[in-house]
Amino acid sequence: MAAQTPVPGCTHHPGMGFIYICKTCDNELLCMDCVVSRHNSHDIGKLTDYVSEQKQQIRQHEEKLSKTDIPNIKGKIKKNEENLKESSIGLRKMTEDIKRQGEQIKTEADNLVDKLVTICRYLMKINADITEKNTAALTKLFGEKLKPQLERCHQVLTSGSNVDVISVARETRSTSTTPPDLRALKTAAFKPGVVYNDLLERMLGTVLVDGENALYKPIPSHTVVSSFKTPFRYDECRTCRLGDEAWLSYWEEDNIHRVDRKGNIKEKVECKVKIHTTTVSPTTGRIWFCVREDKSIREVMSNGAASTRFTVDTVLGSLCVTQEDMVVVGMANKGIVMFTSDGREVSDGAGGVCRQEAVVPCRLTYCRQTGDIAAVDTDNVSSVDYMAGKAPGKQPRVIVMDKNLKLKFQCKQLGDITSQVGGGQQSKFYPGDVCFDGTGDVLVVERVTKSVVLIDGNNGHFLRTVYISSGSSPWSVSLQDDHTLWVGHWDNTMKIIKYK
Repeated sequence: MAAQTPVPGCTHHPGMGFIYICKTCDNELLCMDCVVSRHNSHDIGKLTDYVSEQKQQIRQHEEKLSKTDIPNIKGKIKKNEENLKESSIGLRKMTEDIKRQGEQIKTEADNLVDKLVTICRYLMKINADITEKNTAALTKLFGEKLKPQLERCHQVLTSGSNVDVISVARETRSTSTTPPDLRALKTAAFKPGVVYNDLLERMLGTVLVDGENALYKPIPSHTVVSSFKTPFRYDECRTCRLGDEAWLSYWEEDNIHRVDRKGNIKEKVECKVKIHTTTVSPTTGRIWFCVREDKSIREVMSNGAASTRFTVDTVLGSLCVTQEDMVVVGMANKGIVMFTSDGREVSDGAGGVCRQEAVVPCRLTYCRQTGDIAAVDTDNVSSVDYMAGKAPGKQPRVIVMDKNLKLKFQCKQLGDITSQVGGGQQSKFYPGDVCFDGTGDVLVVERVTKSVVLIDGNNGHFLRTVYISSGSSPWSVSLQDDHTLWVGHWDNTMKIIKYK
């Protein structure tokens, strides 16, 4: 066997080189004296064999670096640069799309402005023509009749004979100086709309960052602004158009209460009839209600008195008032019908009546941003019987329509919302009340899960759960312009939460 070349450097035995390793001591380098002194009876190996193994390991690592790791890193660097380039191209295109969409909105707004300005200019021309014709008629009356009469009277009074005086006096008694009927000028008024940022965002669109709306920051839990319990019963909540108050009513009572966010009663309207459902006019802010007993629609005037606007020929279930002062009425066995404020049925433009099919439309609401109308239809089954399975074939639903009551969609179930409400498969759906949010989506009181959920106002798809009650079931819902959501509960508890 060839002699091993010593490797100088043993610290324990100066002048001795390493020629072995101790496998027992984690491959410690050994000289000849170390083997017989400190490492006697240990598992000893040759240094040359160990070095040969280490070289092989280094070669393998070198090969892995040169053939795999470094090419992979270079590939990732190249891919990363390509991704940045692709992303930049996509973002530049997205920027152009956003600008294009914005320009489209601006163009539509400019077109609408031009239409309204054209109407005003047309009215100015009409009024100028009317004024010109009126002036011509008055000038003719003055020049051909009144002025000659004045000169004749002056002449007779200064130099006329007795016979002339008597003759002219008789003429004046039988002569009329009344001016001709003049055409009235066209009158006009501009009723400005409200600019809703939420609706503008919906019209423009949004940027999804990692699949989430970059403008939307999810709230981990709802924030309760205030909570109170009323001394009276209520099953409806309708927030006031202005301020931080709401109207509360109950279908078997004859009073409507206006309360603030602390539950303080600010006004009590004594209607002297049992109120069925209520609504608030988006233009006047006045409360309207319907009465089942005499099938009447009534409005509470500024002096607090309730005035009957009109009556219908069937049992009333619900109502809402639109921005155009149309009254949408839900009626048993007749569906949902639109009326003018004095009770005339509104045409759908094709000669028919604006109407939508519904079995028992018990709640109606109007969206000031989009003009859409939403209804709760119980399908003539109570929540107790429905949830107990006593009404097979019955399906309560939310119906969403456009401003002419043409159907957009019906929402009959929410699908699997296990992660949202903490329950199992959500197969049953019983809506209790509805209102629109600032973007035209629909907030729904859902009695099966005792929650308030949000559905897409375009197609009825479930979006998210907004609120879940840990106690009494939610019964009514209404949203104010400052995004405070009033949620009324069956035990007369009102919770006002911050909605986003």
